Amino acid sequence: MHDRQLVYQARQAVYGLMQRLYQAAPDDALLQWLQTEQPFIEFPIPLDNAAPALEQVQAACAEASTSILRDDFRQLYIGPGPMTAPPWESVYRNEDHLLFDAHTLEVREFYARHGMEFVHKNETPEDSMTIEMEFMRIMTERQIIAFENGDPRAERILIEEQLAFLRQHLLAWTPHFAKLTRAKAHTAFYSGLVDVLEAFLKWDAAVLKELLELLPEEPPQTG
Repeated sequence: MHDRQLVYQARQAVYGLMQRLYQAAPDDALLQWLQTEQPFIEFPIPLDNAAPALEQVQAACAEASTSILRDDFRQLYIGPGPMTAPPWESVYRNEDHLLFDAHTLEVREFYARHGMEFVHKNETPEDSMTIEMEFMRIMTERQIIAFENGDPRAERILIEEQLAFLRQHLLAWTPHFAKLTRAKAHTAFYSGLVDVLEAFLKWDAAVLKELLELLPEEPPQTG
């Protein structure tokens, strides 16, 4: 199997896991899976600088109950009452901490450019952590298909778009989100998880940049 394909598959797995974990607190079935499969110990990405965080999250999976994780998730990301670490990009990117600002529209344009539209458009901001993770997961799935079809031009375009999305959006706000989560989390699970998330996104941007150097640029048009 080609190394690029292994990287794509690992990225897809991590984005899928992060999407699920920021969508809702683990239920009994997911917590059981986390305890049994130990995905943070058998992490598919070499995050050496985040090794303590990976160990922390996996240990927390063994110690925490679903009710404790649910309560922490709610106070951080949902409410009731003021959430302590809102999971939307726009909150962190304007002085008034408002939802549905220009950054939400920019994210929406990224999705639309690739034929994606969130079903609750104009009701729930599309710049949530969950939806931004889903976008990257879907784009990575398309990378895998492009690789399997022997289409390096499509691979390159997908990498360029994902790298732009990381730089313009995810990496622009997750440090602030991570800082709040670390300060306000009541469980080692969520304080560790956000460290893993932050390290993974930095790793991903660096790897995508390297992958661009491996793929041929589109040849100039002639005639």
